Amino acid sequence: MRPGLEHKEPEPGALLVSVLAQNEELALAVADRLEAEFGPLDLSSFWISFAHSRYYEAEMGDGLGRYILFFSEPMARELLVEAKLFTDCLEMEYAAGGGRRVNLDPGYLALEHLILASTKAVPHRPYLGRGIYADLTLVYECGQYIPLRWSYPDYSSDYVRALCSDVRAKILKLRKQGTWRV
Repeated sequence: MRPGLEHKEPEPGALLVSVLAQNEELALAVADRLEAEFGPLDLSSFWISFAHSRYYEAEMGDGLGRYILFFSEPMARELLVEAKLFTDCLEMEYAAGGGRRVNLDPGYLALEHLILASTKAVPHRPYLGRGIYADLTLVYECGQYIPLRWSYPDYSSDYVRALCSDVRAKILKLRKQGTWRV
């Protein structure tokens, strides 16, 4: 970097991981492993039925549900790639019979947006490195998180967007106290 050129690092985000699983018991076991890696949970969704899509049924069976877990510790945004690589390994640990039993999607919530990590390349996902792409899922406008035309239906729901707003309020409070940093 040339002298005098310093770029400001963005504020950290709140790490979240979506745990899609065949049953709550399995999802909670995976949540324990995630807490061991990423620290304590701050907030969890209730068990959300995954009935709006059959995308995972062939691999994981039917009757799927998910928890969306928000972690307490702020996360430097550039660590999203590492979080996704860890969750991909964890998926393989829990795999059976050649298929996944859990699908884990990490991301981060920032004041301005929600980003998920993905291994799928599509036009709206910029490449981050090591096979991982950023999926801009929600943007914060006019006092609320707004879904985009490609946002998944569960993340577009009023319930999940309200969870994000609750976490955003906590971030603002911690920021005001000077404790939202890595």
